[in-house]
Amino acid sequence: MAKYVCDFSEVYAAGEKLCQAASDMSTAVSSYSTSISSDLSTWTGNAKTAFEQTNTTQVATANTDVQYINALGEFIKKASKSIQSLEEELSGLSI
Repeated sequence: MAKYVCDFSEVYAAGEKLCQAASDMSTAVSSYSTSISSDLSTWTGNAKTAFEQTNTTQVATANTDVQYINALGEFIKKASKSIQSLEEELSGLSI
């Protein structure tokens, strides 16, 4: 029977890295949005309105992606812990 080995700490670390990447992206998007809003404060007219609308849409899209990446990282961490727990439980059984 084949035996599969999983390095649970590596899988968990990968989930952590995803969560950290999501956090970094969130900070970058927030900084970008603040900077753009500041730069647009001197603009007037249709160009400003159009750019603000597009910017708002892009920021919302980026924030949705950040939430997805963070949720994926959390899922990977939880799955790693669950599989490790189940493997430990199964290894304690004598059949």
